[in-house]
Amino acid sequence: MRKPLLSPQPGEIWQLNRHLRFSEDFSLNQDNQLFSIEAKSFLAGDTPPRYVMIVTEPEVDIISVMILSTETDFISDADVVIPTHITGLEQDLLAETWHVQPMLVCNLFQSSGKRLSRDIYDLLLNVGDYYHGLVNQQPENHDIEDLGLKVGNKKAVDVAKNALFHQREIAWSDILTIPVTARNRYIKSTNFTERILSNSLQIEQELIASEFNQNRIIKSLSNSLNQTQIILSHWWQNIFEPEWQALSTFPNLAIATRSHGESQNIPQNILELIQQLSVENNEIQRQSTARKLGEIAIGSSDAVQALVNLLRSTSDDETLWIAVESLRKIDPDNPAAGIRRVKLIDLGMEIAGKAVALSVALLQKLQGDVSVLLQVYPTGKDDYVPADLKLLLIDDSGNILREITARRADVYLQLKFSCEVGERFSVQVALGDTNFCEDFVV
Repeated sequence: MRKPLLSPQPGEIWQLNRHLRFSEDFSLNQDNQLFSIEAKSFLAGDTPPRYVMIVTEPEVDIISVMILSTETDFISDADVVIPTHITGLEQDLLAETWHVQPMLVCNLFQSSGKRLSRDIYDLLLNVGDYYHGLVNQQPENHDIEDLGLKVGNKKAVDVAKNALFHQREIAWSDILTIPVTARNRYIKSTNFTERILSNSLQIEQELIASEFNQNRIIKSLSNSLNQTQIILSHWWQNIFEPEWQALSTFPNLAIATRSHGESQNIPQNILELIQQLSVENNEIQRQSTARKLGEIAIGSSDAVQALVNLLRSTSDDETLWIAVESLRKIDPDNPAAGIRRVKLIDLGMEIAGKAVALSVALLQKLQGDVSVLLQVYPTGKDDYVPADLKLLLIDDSGNILREITARRADVYLQLKFSCEVGERFSVQVALGDTNFCEDFVV
């Protein structure tokens, strides 16, 4: 395993390199059309230097950082000003506590100023965690000011200029996310080449056997080349495409859940159930307990807190989404339940005379990855999705990663999976020769 050339430590402030690389041997072209206008301006040297605070130590060649800006006029409840006497730099910095991204260590330029204290480091992360709904209590203003920092009173999303600033900063962060994506693609292509060389006969047979499926996917992807990719990271900032609506706007949508056969003989002692969510128990037991809480603990603040704690203590996708489902039953507006948006599928004609809706739900995981839940539901008065309806998960090379097919009495289809920040995937809903495809980037 290759060790990173640099060893930045949490709490340190680093200046970013304007010449981007995605490995020791390969550089990125700053004219690449993938970059936003804001990113290109930075690469061309037309904007001031940019800084980041190190959040985690390097893992191989990737590190997690909090974005810093010299534009301190955009202070809000989620953007904290760090004065010069703390950083040792020539200007104050705006810590975008809501904006933590992975990046390649090789794109750090040099360490700058002073390393932030552990108290300041922890506080900045706590402010960001509250903004994303990962903790229930926001740090008090006096605690922030006691550390020599400044925070605004107005919510970022409620002030037009701050909301626009957040959108520009997300666009600028192409500087960080595109090299990570390029590096991941390079590794995938290298591994793929090695597999071809070592297993050429097997791959040839697999390609022949899957020719029909690949042609179908190629046809589908070619029909959607002009589609705009849905940038899921924008959803965390409450920036949604118009066609992706909140579930509440679809009162007739049949959001049903499968019966698990566990509604009988449920223990009525909520506190006893909460104790069973301990990390000492296995995931199967925690899943069963979380599901029961959603059925009997309506209105219980203790159950809400227990489910939120479960979301923070497990990386198992199945456990996460069972906990989310129960939390939404008990406390529908709890921000810890992640984000869910729904889109009615328009194919120019309804599938087999029946309309369906695609639901995409996101949840941030402990390791920094994102858990994604895809669901397809019937709409209107239909109780079941059309038989033989397919839900496919496709990678950015057009390969089918997962595929499920509706049976005659399925109330919905669903897929759960995890993604790295910057990863791209497509979702296809198909029935016979009719299909719908949407492209996403995390």
